[in-house]
Amino acid sequence: MRVGIVGAGLMGRWHADAARRSGGRVAAIMDPDLERAGRLSSRYPNARGFSDVETMIQQVDLDVLHICSPASTHHEIAGVAIDAGLHLLIEKPITPTAEDAVRLLGRAAERGVLVCPVHQFIFQDGVLKAKTLLPRIGRLVHIDATICSAGGAGLTSEQLDLIVSDVLPHALSLMQIFLSHDLSAERWLTIRPAAGELRFSGEVSGVTFSSFISMNARPTTNTFRILGTKGTIDLNLFHGYAFMQPGQVSRNKKIIHPFEFSLRNLSAALINLGQRAMRREPAYPGLRRLVNSFYQAVRTGSQPPISPEDTILIARVRDQIIQTAGLLVPQQEYVGA
Repeated sequence: MRVGIVGAGLMGRWHADAARRSGGRVAAIMDPDLERAGRLSSRYPNARGFSDVETMIQQVDLDVLHICSPASTHHEIAGVAIDAGLHLLIEKPITPTAEDAVRLLGRAAERGVLVCPVHQFIFQDGVLKAKTLLPRIGRLVHIDATICSAGGAGLTSEQLDLIVSDVLPHALSLMQIFLSHDLSAERWLTIRPAAGELRFSGEVSGVTFSSFISMNARPTTNTFRILGTKGTIDLNLFHGYAFMQPGQVSRNKKIIHPFEFSLRNLSAALINLGQRAMRREPAYPGLRRLVNSFYQAVRTGSQPPISPEDTILIARVRDQIIQTAGLLVPQQEYVGA
């Protein structure tokens, strides 16, 4: 599997590592900064660095392209790659708008190539465990997602809002797999109190949902909580683990709850740390599993691990929330980690 990477920044580096560990051969790195492309390509035998996509595709025989550049560039780069017959893994959001995503996926279907967004959280160990625990917590009542990121340090107000709109697919993709419902039919209540801040909430089939995204709140965190009538599942998405709190009620349970919660959290965290250390997975849990699943789909000619239908659904819901909140979708690039 001959792999090209677009974007030699932080995510490009982790995608290249995931590609190698998933059986791919990193053959080319493209970045507008040719020196940066060269530094990353030097880590992989015989890989070459380029400063434009067209030249890279013309000069290197590739099977798969990972697009890790800013969202405003995704549609144009993906179009060139699709015309060249390359399969695509595209960082979130797959395109700036849902309309772009529909066109892109239609074009890919015509060419017979696979396209998959990088919603890696749903491939984490913790999320897979949470799905098995779901029947044990009874009827779902509420889902809560909290994302506090330090990725906006030093950016303008417009750039902070761009990051907020870029991370929206994380919470939405998780909500989709746990609720299995057409989220695009729902109405969303949104609050945007300041730049780099977004709260949104809604109700799906009797289950309420709320999300808090902040570039300013500290400490940084990324959590997802599923509350049911018989218990609660807590997920730590930075580290990729989950644990369940049983729902039994008593005076003694109330007294020991803080200690029991801490013990369950610590135990799950330690087990997760050991497992990730054995896999040599220090960051971005779930990414390698997604990449491996996509490569397997390419090899076998099967469907991508995230279907085109789910990809479009998440893009449409993201558009709805952005429009309701009054967030702009700037077309210029921002400088970030």
